Amino acid sequence: MYTALVVEDEPLMREYLMLHLNGIHGMWETKGCARDGLEALALLRGNTFDLVITDIKMPHMDGLELADYVHSNCPGTDIIILTGYSEFDYARSAMRAGAADYLLKPLQDVELNEVLSRLASKRSAKPIDKQKPAPEAADAPTRDDAGVLVKRARAYVQAHFSEPLSLSEVADRLHVSPAYLSSVFKSERGESYSKYVLRLRMERAQLLLETHSAGKINDIALEVGYSSTKHFHSVFKEYFGVTPNEYRKRSSSIER
Repeated sequence: MYTALVVEDEPLMREYLMLHLNGIHGMWETKGCARDGLEALALLRGNTFDLVITDIKMPHMDGLELADYVHSNCPGTDIIILTGYSEFDYARSAMRAGAADYLLKPLQDVELNEVLSRLASKRSAKPIDKQKPAPEAADAPTRDDAGVLVKRARAYVQAHFSEPLSLSEVADRLHVSPAYLSSVFKSERGESYSKYVLRLRMERAQLLLETHSAGKINDIALEVGYSSTKHFHSVFKEYFGVTPNEYRKRSSSIER
């Protein structure tokens, strides 16, 4: 049986997780509850938990600060962040702070069960002996972690959209090799990392051209990660078959 600390300032959600976590997944049980990050710290300093489930917005000390503390001071303790749709960008920061996953409110038992199952499987799969892993496998997460690795990569990309975002840079941030991240990303997403970043940037540029009729093309280029407007023009035309200006004109004429 694995233990969880629930940190939630909403009384109904806190009580629900306290009473029903074991019913959602039989391998987990709630062993502590806190109303905010400060109360959670007091419990974490005197007890060991396998998991912290925390809301992201709370008084006194929020979920991000708590996630940072757990990541730095509680090795072996996983973190699940609970967030609302309006806080999605905030949740990306939580993934960078070391959270294992984030779940959107209103919380769905099925989704929570899936995350709890994955975390339980990861824990049960840990080797009993203390053998040092082979060098070539040292940076490779288990298969159960592949989805989380890709989710963290995507969260990093979306949080640093205007930056270069090379595969090597993101892999370094996630403490894995570029080759491994590339392989796992393609396996999990069905598209390469570079195609994913390109698609995201082009879709964002498309949206900006449609909704910011007065926005300068060079500003849009910078916002989607291109320091060279000329290069942005070239990539956009190759992707859509028209230049950014032509696309904007077509879009505005359709709206009329």
